[in-house]
Amino acid sequence: MRRLTTGPSTAARPVAPNQGLVCARKHSSAICNGSVCIRGTMRTALTGATLLSLLAILWLTEPPVGLALDEVTVSTTGASIFFLPAEVARQQGFFREQNLDIKYLVTRTEADRAALASGNIDYTLRAGSTMLSAARGLPVRVIFICTTKPFWALVVRPEAKDVKALKGKSLGVIGLLGSQHIAAKVILKQNGLDADKDVTYRVIQSGARLAAMQAGSLDAAMMDYGEAFRAKKAGFKILLNAADYYDALVSGVGVNLNKLRGQPEQVSRFLKAMVKAQAYMRENSEGTQAIMSSWLKVDKEMGAEIYQLSINNFTKNGSVEEPNLNLLADRMLAETGIKGVTASQLVDFALLHQVLK
Repeated sequence: MRRLTTGPSTAARPVAPNQGLVCARKHSSAICNGSVCIRGTMRTALTGATLLSLLAILWLTEPPVGLALDEVTVSTTGASIFFLPAEVARQQGFFREQNLDIKYLVTRTEADRAALASGNIDYTLRAGSTMLSAARGLPVRVIFICTTKPFWALVVRPEAKDVKALKGKSLGVIGLLGSQHIAAKVILKQNGLDADKDVTYRVIQSGARLAAMQAGSLDAAMMDYGEAFRAKKAGFKILLNAADYYDALVSGVGVNLNKLRGQPEQVSRFLKAMVKAQAYMRENSEGTQAIMSSWLKVDKEMGAEIYQLSINNFTKNGSVEEPNLNLLADRMLAETGIKGVTASQLVDFALLHQVLK
């Protein structure tokens, strides 16, 4: 991936020859890092240990100017509560602390699967879709799980009194056979409808479903909480909360096996930023709500409501115990007709466990 040069200005600056080195002069010495310089008359030579200690202090307090960041592409469906940990890590600078420059790429589910399998993107935040790809034999794995609960609401027109009212109607989802589509099918089945015949599924990206309902081209939609609350303000009805019906491995981090095995150091840095973000979200409610409000484009009051509704749905550190993981994977794969696949073939927490030590 392309590497960027960072510094006080947008233009790249040459690194000074004495940057981070000992500057020998006749009666003085200096240890410089481009903007900090420690000078003093020296009558005795500094020991190697002293030099290393001073250099370490300078490095920790102010990295050398010109340090290159790894630019990595991260696929999402758009701004959504599901992907909040990654956005917290981006806005709080946790990725940059790990020398990573994150570039979001909004994709459809099918395009995301193909791009991850081919290595055309570095990471995806779609856990369910990645697990489905792995179950079908594609060279991808889930390496971090953000949540085991869906943050979706079923939004309908005001006249719809229950789920059965959707028979013969259109229902908007992010993608076919992704976690949201599967959750919608579970909800329809539990309410007595034929999930494959009684509704027409329409693939519409996050943020566009409310507009489609307002235009009259869509009867109902699975929406993340932010979009659902905006729809409610616009006069539509939140019929139910998908979390009450369905546990799902929806958001997390997926990666191509070639990157996982060939660039474990970068993958570990990505995971460190995500772990720090998950902790920040629990420990700093005000800061998280501020990020949520700006990113999801909701007001402060709505941001607080979404935070309270969703915060306990996130995992503590990106890991899920194997029995729960197997249960969730079995349930998801059963809806797609895939059999004989275990969770260990879909996820790889080895690097995450190293990060958590």
